[in-house]
Amino acid sequence: MLSATAFKIIFRGINRQSFVLKKLVLCRLSWHRRAWKLYKKVLLLVLKKLFILGIDVLGSYIKRVKMGSNPDLNNLIALFDRPTEPMFRVKGKKSFNIPEEYVTDRYKGISVEIANRFAQENEAEVVNVENAPIPNLGDILQLGRRENFSLFIPKHRDISAKLINIFLKARNVKELLSIATYAHDRVNPYLFIYCFSVALIHRPDTKGLKIPNQIQTFPDKYLDSQVFAKAREELAVVPTGKRNPIEIPRDFTASDLEEEHRIAYWREDLGINLHHWHWHLVYPTDGGDVVTKKDRRGELFFYSHQQIVARYNFERFCNSLKRVDRLVDWDAPIKEGYFPKLDSLVASRAYPARVKDMTLQDLDISNQNIKVDVADMKLWNDRIRNAIDQGFVMTPDNQRLNLDEFSGIDILGNMMESSELSPNRQFYGNLHGFGHLMLSYIFWVI
Repeated sequence: MLSATAFKIIFRGINRQSFVLKKLVLCRLSWHRRAWKLYKKVLLLVLKKLFILGIDVLGSYIKRVKMGSNPDLNNLIALFDRPTEPMFRVKGKKSFNIPEEYVTDRYKGISVEIANRFAQENEAEVVNVENAPIPNLGDILQLGRRENFSLFIPKHRDISAKLINIFLKARNVKELLSIATYAHDRVNPYLFIYCFSVALIHRPDTKGLKIPNQIQTFPDKYLDSQVFAKAREELAVVPTGKRNPIEIPRDFTASDLEEEHRIAYWREDLGINLHHWHWHLVYPTDGGDVVTKKDRRGELFFYSHQQIVARYNFERFCNSLKRVDRLVDWDAPIKEGYFPKLDSLVASRAYPARVKDMTLQDLDISNQNIKVDVADMKLWNDRIRNAIDQGFVMTPDNQRLNLDEFSGIDILGNMMESSELSPNRQFYGNLHGFGHLMLSYIFWVI
């Protein structure tokens, strides 16, 4: 028989366990209530964001529909059609009636006759171009119409910034069309399409306008010239409706005997290369705050390149290749060769090849404002690394700009790309831009 004292002890133990169990149940219920409240808050926040996003998408769609029905805006898009041909030729089923002073010297006196002939043949809509003040294209015309154009060449970058600003300063769409029409037949076609595209993307009255991608305007930058010969033959001989598509072979730049060619399909993919082109339209390096000063621009520059390299490494693994080698030794030979087999239909020149085991070299090309040594690249590389290690960069007035967790990667991205937003372009240089030039001019003989 248990004593009264023993009963009391057992009863107290049971009560204590019940109290603890009750507290646990209450805590569990309280936690569930808090979790449910948090879940509802997150759900409402997500639904709110989706609603706002839906409104934005709907607004963008309505804006695009309105833009598509605006004849003035459609006239701008027609300028992308066959950019190497004069404006009085039919473009996008439109025949532009331009003022006589807009016609180049070569076609003065005969432009109307030619325009009427082609307009009648194509049943084109006639567009009358207003006579706006003629822009000053002095420095911009230093780049000839039959030369190549690259945003990484300092001289080309400077003149592109000037032309972009000319387009941005047009008071309205009609004046923009007039200025663009005048520049179209005088400015280098590559330069014109780039600057005109940047202006259309950044002007408030044309923002959201769907512009043609580069492969539609300059397919020679992406496809072997043999493709165009076959396409011209098919177009000239075979009637519409019976033409066959032109097949582009996977191995047109090399063969499977070269192991790096296993992933040529990815390096030469139209999508990834068009993305690179579009990046430079949305994020020009020069041209003023209107086109360069963007939220988290430097961060997105880093993220974009990091994602491309990550995907490239993944494709390499899938093809039994190791990850990309880091560029550590600037004097070491580059063991991989590359033969692009592309021609510039504007400059009428072939892009040179890079044979294996070539090394980077100093560049001094005065007519392009290019002067950079391999030693400069090493110095800029070391300065950027030191800035990362120290946690700050130095501004031109010798002030420290901290690389914190909020804006550090944005500052470094702008510094690496070396846009107008670089905190100290003179000190940290242009590692990214001149890196492109050093690789592209690796064949250069001084």
